[in-house]
Amino acid sequence: MRSTLCALSFPLFVALPAGAAMQEWSCSLTPVSTYSQQTNIALPLVGNWIGNYDAVTNPTGTRTIPGLFGGSGNNPIAFSSTVKPKASISNTHPSGTFRFGFDQATGVVDVVNLSLDLLGGQSGSINTSMLLTYATFRTAQPTSTFIGLTNVEVPVDSGSLTGATALQSAVAIGAATANADGTWNFAVTVPVNVTVSGTALAQPFASTSPAAIALTGTIAINGSVISITSQGSVNDSASIPAPPPLVNAPFDLPTVLPAGSVARLLINGTFSNGTSTTTASSTLVMTGTPAPILGDLNLDGRVNGADLGLMLSGWGQPGNTDLNRDGTTNGADLGLQLSNWTAG
Repeated sequence: MRSTLCALSFPLFVALPAGAAMQEWSCSLTPVSTYSQQTNIALPLVGNWIGNYDAVTNPTGTRTIPGLFGGSGNNPIAFSSTVKPKASISNTHPSGTFRFGFDQATGVVDVVNLSLDLLGGQSGSINTSMLLTYATFRTAQPTSTFIGLTNVEVPVDSGSLTGATALQSAVAIGAATANADGTWNFAVTVPVNVTVSGTALAQPFASTSPAAIALTGTIAINGSVISITSQGSVNDSASIPAPPPLVNAPFDLPTVLPAGSVARLLINGTFSNGTSTTTASSTLVMTGTPAPILGDLNLDGRVNGADLGLMLSGWGQPGNTDLNRDGTTNGADLGLQLSNWTAG
């Protein structure tokens, strides 16, 4: 399942201290930040379902019988459909941190170590329906008749979104331009890996996919304190690779004639590639303090040979030497360290 949070964008207002060369601040979201999102997914699915009856293990389970009359036993019923999960996050209070850098002399800005939890300890909902086409069939236990349908939408499942995080995957460098009033406009796009997890169609899921967070806004100088306020919206469409096939996946189909019961079925089917559409809005408030020098691994206030030795000792590994938090210590991290090199 492609991440339901694959495109985020929010403008920023920043109050920054004056100074020469690149300055860095450690920033964090405050609890008043809010985030809302809805993602609609459409995945074609073709296969069959059969009642969950088993003479030994589940003799009271549902049996499926094709047609209006006659027949017996428990028989597979062919269907075609579009599975339509809808994931919703409503006014959660996200948490997160990143380092923000700004060089007034060159207008260069950077974002490092961005890590966001968009749910902030809360949860989202996943409601799934199916746009169904199937021929007429009957069930026993419960006794019901299902008249053949063509592209009729039926609600089938309620699940939950329990995790939604974004972790920076590469260096993010942008540019700022000066305004007449002493402020700066800036823009930087942050590559991230977005990981989502939860339950849908009675099964747990977890997936990670690449995405990008676009930060745009205004920089202003105000002592040594940084404050960030952001508001923004997203309207994004993307393709989704086909998930793994369903094998005996539990599927509760509401009865039609008569209504009020549920047929307990098992689905077997194969997905095709699908699509997703995401709309989102955010109001983010952040505060920050001057950050330690990026690359100063021994925290002695300088970036020099001692820090380079620590960088090399962590080469190829995650950890505090992975300055851009892409999962491994490599040349990109060495470049960040050398950009802050000091004498001594």
